[in-house]
Amino acid sequence: MKALRKEFWMEIRKSKSRFISILLIVALGVAFFSGIQASSPDMRYSGDAYYDESSLMDIKVVGTMGLTSDDVSSIESIDGIESAEGAWSTDVMCGEGQKQKVLHIESINDAVNKLDVQEGRLPEKSGEIFLDSTFASSNEYKVGDKVALREEGDSPVLVTTEYTVVGTGRSPLYISFNRGNTTLGTGEVNGFGYVLPEDFDQEIYTQIYVTVHGAKGLTSYTDGYENLIAKIKGRVENIADDRCQIRLAAVKADAQEEIDDAQKKLDDGKKEADEKLADAKEELDKGEKDLEDGRKEYEDGKSQLEDAKTELADGKKQLEDAKTELADGKTQLEDAKAQLADGKSQLESAKSQLSSSKSQLDTARSQLDDGWSQVNAAKAQLADGQAQLDSAQKQVTSGLAELEENQKTLDENKAKLADGKAQLEAGEQQLEAAKQTLTTKQSELDQSKAEITAGQQQIESTRTQLNAQKQQITDGLSQVSAGEAQLQDGISALESAKAQLMELQSQLEIVRASYNAALENPDASQEEIDILAAQVSALEEQEAAVTQQIQASEAQIESQRQQLAANRSELESGLATVEDGLSQLSQKESELNAGLEQITAGQAQIDAGWIQIQEQENTLAASKAEIEAGEQELEKGQKQLKAAKKKLNKAQKEIDSNAETLAAGQAELDANVAKLNDNEAQYASGLEQYHSGARQIAENEAKLTSGEQEIAENEAKLADGEKEIADNEKKLADGEKEITDNEKKLQDAAKDLKKGEKDLADGKKEYEDAQKDAEDEIVENQQKLDDAKKELEDLEMPEWMVTDREELPEYTDYGDNADRLRNIGQVFPVIFFLVAALISLTTMTRMVEEQRTQIGTLKALGYKKSAIAAKYICYAFFATLLGSVLGMLIGEKIIPYIIITAYGIMYHNVANTISIDYQPGFALIASAASVVCTVGATLFASGKELQETPASLMRPPAPKEGKRVLLERLTFIWKHLSFSWKSTIRNLFRYKKRFFMTIFGIGGCTALVVFAFGLTDSISGVAHRQYDELFHYDMTLTLDDNADEADMDELYDFLSHNNGLKADQYTRLRSMSMSVKGNGETSYTAYLTVPEDTEVYKDFVVLQDRKTGTPYAMDDETVIITEKLANLLRVSTGDKITVTDNDVDKEVTVGHIAENYLMSYVYMSPALYETTFGETPKWNKIEAFIPGLTSENSESYSAKLLALNAVSGTSTTDYVRSKFEEVLNSLLRISNIDVYVTGSNSKFLSKNIKNRNNAQNAIPVIS
Repeated sequence: MKALRKEFWMEIRKSKSRFISILLIVALGVAFFSGIQASSPDMRYSGDAYYDESSLMDIKVVGTMGLTSDDVSSIESIDGIESAEGAWSTDVMCGEGQKQKVLHIESINDAVNKLDVQEGRLPEKSGEIFLDSTFASSNEYKVGDKVALREEGDSPVLVTTEYTVVGTGRSPLYISFNRGNTTLGTGEVNGFGYVLPEDFDQEIYTQIYVTVHGAKGLTSYTDGYENLIAKIKGRVENIADDRCQIRLAAVKADAQEEIDDAQKKLDDGKKEADEKLADAKEELDKGEKDLEDGRKEYEDGKSQLEDAKTELADGKKQLEDAKTELADGKTQLEDAKAQLADGKSQLESAKSQLSSSKSQLDTARSQLDDGWSQVNAAKAQLADGQAQLDSAQKQVTSGLAELEENQKTLDENKAKLADGKAQLEAGEQQLEAAKQTLTTKQSELDQSKAEITAGQQQIESTRTQLNAQKQQITDGLSQVSAGEAQLQDGISALESAKAQLMELQSQLEIVRASYNAALENPDASQEEIDILAAQVSALEEQEAAVTQQIQASEAQIESQRQQLAANRSELESGLATVEDGLSQLSQKESELNAGLEQITAGQAQIDAGWIQIQEQENTLAASKAEIEAGEQELEKGQKQLKAAKKKLNKAQKEIDSNAETLAAGQAELDANVAKLNDNEAQYASGLEQYHSGARQIAENEAKLTSGEQEIAENEAKLADGEKEIADNEKKLADGEKEITDNEKKLQDAAKDLKKGEKDLADGKKEYEDAQKDAEDEIVENQQKLDDAKKELEDLEMPEWMVTDREELPEYTDYGDNADRLRNIGQVFPVIFFLVAALISLTTMTRMVEEQRTQIGTLKALGYKKSAIAAKYICYAFFATLLGSVLGMLIGEKIIPYIIITAYGIMYHNVANTISIDYQPGFALIASAASVVCTVGATLFASGKELQETPASLMRPPAPKEGKRVLLERLTFIWKHLSFSWKSTIRNLFRYKKRFFMTIFGIGGCTALVVFAFGLTDSISGVAHRQYDELFHYDMTLTLDDNADEADMDELYDFLSHNNGLKADQYTRLRSMSMSVKGNGETSYTAYLTVPEDTEVYKDFVVLQDRKTGTPYAMDDETVIITEKLANLLRVSTGDKITVTDNDVDKEVTVGHIAENYLMSYVYMSPALYETTFGETPKWNKIEAFIPGLTSENSESYSAKLLALNAVSGTSTTDYVRSKFEEVLNSLLRISNIDVYVTGSNSKFLSKNIKNRNNAQNAIPVIS
């Protein structure tokens, strides 16, 4: 044995290159396997270390109506919640034109999501901002710069629009470059910013960040962490409905208060508007009266002016007549002189005629006096009739006006009664609904009370059971502690045995050294050597016995320790479970007590509700009686109005008839008066003629007596008349001038009247416009109030969206990349270890064949086969063990560091907290696999040789019998081959084992290299395949749910006629995320895509078989799903899958399985969608071809699209592709490492095979 051990160490020294080759190939295998396998958990540990260091939130709660401080307190009181902190956030725009970007602004948190300050500091006062370092560097923002922010909408969230940059850095919410999506700008968030909470002008939180108790002790991305978060999320979701109900009630109360205030303001405004309109109406009426007075005054002036003109014309005519009369007077004066003589003779004749006329005039006078008496009597009668008629007309007019006013009052009362009746009916319906609600709530309360009583009984029963279990577990832990004490005694005894073993080993070394010295000392006697050999043998036997005893004790102690540890773990776990159960029972008991209190409070509310209902019923009964009385009064008033109106119409007819009679009598009277006036004129004329005749006779008598004197006087009068005519001509000239001046004044007055009429018309129009505007504004505000009331009534129950870290940008991708590393580590090293086994087989086979003679010698000396084989097994095992240790030390540190550092290019935050720990499990698996490969190969190689006899082993191996190969029978080929080729071909067929070993070795190495390069090629070609050959469109638009036809027409016009970039072709589709389930129990998320036109959609997305390239078309019976989804669901063509939308499950049949590499899709025709879901698809997306769209102009183009009302978001294919390629590039770095390691492995294998072939070729060949 001693000689073999020496030979073992000498063999290592002699064959260092062989030993090192095995060591290195094993080191490479272990390093590669354990390194890649450890990279996956190390990536998780690194990520988790960063999350813990920055106190990243575990759960995020968002409410559709916001969140209150009471919500924070309610969440914080949940069992298992460590902290809950409310926060605010909003998306804003910054920059101008092409450089405008979208920033996500959040409030700084106290305990969660701690920021990493890289430059400057955190905000300390309002108006300061902490910017995303990546955003700041790319947009050239520095500490001290001003940032102008713009919010969309009419309700700003931030208190100011300009902020000062005081620091830049990173946030744990963004572990990579992706900042998420938004409805602003291009649809992509470009960066983030943090401000103080007081910079948000809001009391309601937009989100609540939650940390879970015990989550920091678990590793992210593991089942333990995810199960804990899922459990706490469930508890948060359990209180969501109650909190949402409370929030809805508060919002409704606030909204109702605002509506009431608005209604009061509207009523006050209406009253004020009526008063102002009444004042304006009064002013208009006054202005109209003043204008009418002005018109009348103008007409009077105009009439006076016409009269003056007439008088002037008459004056001129009189003046001309006077002149003519003066000339005639002169002529007459001359004639009078001639007639004077004749007058005397005629005077006597006239006296006789005058006496006759006097008697006729007396008769006519008597007749005229009688006529005038009759006319005066008729006038008095007509005046009395007209007065009576006017009085009656006034009474009728007043009555009609009063009737109209009463009718208006009746109509208003009728409308009020109708409104009151409608309100009464609505009140009765509400009362019935309230009664039903109270009855339902009463039954619910009774049921809840019974459930709570049963729950309390169950809690007491369960508590008794748990306390008994707790006592049992406590007793079990005491027993375990006693067993551990006994185990410690066994360990002490083991340590004592180990000390004894060390003492034996020390003695053995001393005796062995003496024995070796005696062997080397030629003076030592054989007896001394035999005594020392006997001592060595005895000590070795004692050492073996003690060692065996120690090993047995160690195994027994280890078994007991594991059993005790398992028992303790199980008992402690059970105790924790019991404690958790008791805690949950206490919590449940508190909840039941709280529920009982709520039931008592609810019962009080129900009783109060019945009292209110009774009061409202009494009120409604009184209102109903009042309404019925009002209806009777209304009907009575309507009848009275009809009767009065009929009476007034009859009186009006009589008044009209009497008016006609009076008009006829007045006409007759006027005719008689005219006739009397004519007769009076004739009588006056006759009387005048009589008096004139008498005077003329007297005058003529005087004239005749003094004719000459009168003629002289007339001549003097004629002279005075000429002078008077001259004076009157001057007066007429002055009158003409005065008339001209008055005409000018009248023209000015006419202008003033026209201006007044225009001002009055403008005033009336302004009044009418003001009245219309006031009415429109009142109607509009009333409509807004009605809409607000309707919105309040239609207000839906708010929802809580409870999410975890998986909703953060790139968080899930980080975990997926760790899983991809694990998958690579599960596939690639298998091939690697097969090649390593082949290398070990060739190496050890060559070593055994080279030492045939030595093996034969050892067998001849009596060494056992096991002892001889142990040398080679130990050789391989020792090399494997050293290689495993070296591979573990290097691989589990260097490879994970390289991989995580490479990923650090994408996940820059995590790169600063790299956590690399040794994973012994992976190293042990790799070491065990290496030992199996190398030791197995050694056993295989040495076993055959050990079966031969010592004599045959000490001879060179006989060459295999030469045989003619098949090619030798083809003489026309064989004879043309050279000697080297013939020898090579014969050796290939003669040494088939070596031949196939070479083929498999080179083939394995080639397979590894091809696998690495194939992996690289496959990864690099996925993006091209997905976005160049399958997806052809350039941009996807997300449509706004509230867009109307006008908004859509505006969008279509922009796509078709935009200056610069125009859409060649676009199509509408419906795309939504749905839960899909196949043959298994697990559900998966996929995107359901329903194109508007399935034929046109072939130009946008290619649906084909991956292997054959056969194109698929959507039909109205089946769906097309993508290949990865089909594999996850374990379905094939013809199988059925279940799609779930809004908790409604629908089954559809799979028609085809299409090629796809990114995400999962289900393609469905519009007709099948309508058949499946019972409604026509509502288009919510547009895919478009936009020639000329590049990464440089996509932002500005997207900004223009997002400015349209119809578009809520955009996404370019180039952007999605770039993000996808970032992930693929990280995998390429890993595959490059594979190529390098595979190349090194191939080099070792090739060298080994070459050396073995050379060794075998050195054996002489006998043909």
